[in-house]
Amino acid sequence: MKIKGSKTGWLPMKRNWGQKWEISQQLIGQSLSFQVQTSDGKWVQSDNVAPANWQFGQTFEAKNNF
Repeated sequence: MKIKGSKTGWLPMKRNWGQKWEISQQLIGQSLSFQVQTSDGKWVQSDNVAPANWQFGQTFEAKNNF
């Protein structure tokens, strides 16, 4: 899994436990995009999933499926 803030490039995330992922970079105040690698090695990209004013604990839904 990778994450991209509106002011950063793509950054790899680290699996913490189960479906929980983390990153040490501060991305507060940035809109967030994600890339997920499928089991066949393809990357699925979801742009601007969370707006710049996101808050911890919120959930968002991307427009693409995989």
